[in-house]
Amino acid sequence: MDDRPIDPMGRHTVEEYLEYVGRVPESIRNRVDRDVHPLTGERRSFRLDNHVLFAELYLLTEKMGTSPESVDMTRFGAFHVSFYRDRFGAFTCGVEFAGLEPNFHSPEERLRYEEYDVHEFYTEPASED
Repeated sequence: MDDRPIDPMGRHTVEEYLEYVGRVPESIRNRVDRDVHPLTGERRSFRLDNHVLFAELYLLTEKMGTSPESVDMTRFGAFHVSFYRDRFGAFTCGVEFAGLEPNFHSPEERLRYEEYDVHEFYTEPASED
């Protein structure tokens, strides 16, 4: 676990994001295109691309020593949990899309998550043939 204190509200440098976008596994980057909505496959221009959202999860995971829960993202993350909910259906689905193991802060959150079949939503970027 990183010795540095967790920075409230996630004030990270551009360099940190560039480093952590590179740490998102290539298999995840290839499966979930940066500008493709993972639930619909629609190519869109997002304010925050998928890989930057994933990079934030990797930053917090390294600093905390475990995958972040939604409450961790609220307390320490740079982005509001609603970005993950809007994009991935639930914060924990975003964690799984990023290739991390989801954690749950309550039994109710686990039950809501189990209602999703995250794997059915994975889409490949549409080819431009």
